[in-house]
Amino acid sequence: MTRVVVPKSKLKELLEGWIASYRVAAPVMNSGKLVFEEIKDFSDINLEDNLTYKSPKEFLFPQVEKIMSFGDNAVQTGTPDRKTVVFGVRPCDLDALKVMTAVFTKGKYIDTFFEKNLDNTILVGMGCLAEKPGCFCGDRGLDKSSSSDCDIFFSDNGETYTVEILTEKGRPLFEGMKLEEAASPAAIQKNTVSGGILEIDADENTVFNKINWAKISEKCLGCGICTFICPTCHCFEFKDTVETGEPVRYRCWDSCMYPRFTMHASGHNPRASKKERYRQRIMHKYLYVKKNFGYTACTGCGRCIRSCPAGMNIKSVVTEIVDNLRSEEF
Repeated sequence: MTRVVVPKSKLKELLEGWIASYRVAAPVMNSGKLVFEEIKDFSDINLEDNLTYKSPKEFLFPQVEKIMSFGDNAVQTGTPDRKTVVFGVRPCDLDALKVMTAVFTKGKYIDTFFEKNLDNTILVGMGCLAEKPGCFCGDRGLDKSSSSDCDIFFSDNGETYTVEILTEKGRPLFEGMKLEEAASPAAIQKNTVSGGILEIDADENTVFNKINWAKISEKCLGCGICTFICPTCHCFEFKDTVETGEPVRYRCWDSCMYPRFTMHASGHNPRASKKERYRQRIMHKYLYVKKNFGYTACTGCGRCIRSCPAGMNIKSVVTEIVDNLRSEEF
């Protein structure tokens, strides 16, 4: 690892060099929302200490992705764009991409589309200076100011950034720049909540059968917005269509909160009720992904809390479940 100091006065020069050579995505303000978008000019970037409405997972797992077409007696698969730099990814979203990478590349089946997009992406992280409304990353054991789950990480020091070049993939972004080497920092205690990490540590059959899911999910509208703005949700479906006379297959985001998500061809639906769908969402994030991949698929980013039209709060829900399990008040 290399640690250098980048004066804020040189940030424009640095990023303009990236824009000239790469596709660069960064937080920008669009229609009143902070979102990750491809930028063409440094002035487009919003450098305020805020969290984007949606995470940058779309650059590795697009909401609509053309994966293959069938023409001229051959199958053509989708190919990734030129190498992409995603700048300004917060620690909660870097942790989420770690979960996504495990799901798509570490299991029984490897998702080659995600894998190619990941190989073609340079992740540039940036620490948060303050907690955002609804955030509970500390309760999930994350340090909002630091992360090593990226290729490069920026820490804001006021007039300068301390930049950690963590991988060889990130090193070319600083070629040709003369930068001062940063001193090694003193050991810093992680910025987490002292009360412990918010987890569901219980037998899944107990959680499945004993918790009052009807009561917990009573307010839920089933709109699915939480799944579309969540940085770790990864449900998808395939859509086949015809373009210019050729069959084309797309992969599109889907949601476990939708009634037809688990509808069988026979007409049977194993998760016909809102209660069952909400139970699946919580158990998948806090139990199933952890069991299969070793990670909890919730980073405490708070997006679902801030955007839920019914005021559902996943932190409160999980806390209630944990309290019920401890007291055996089912």
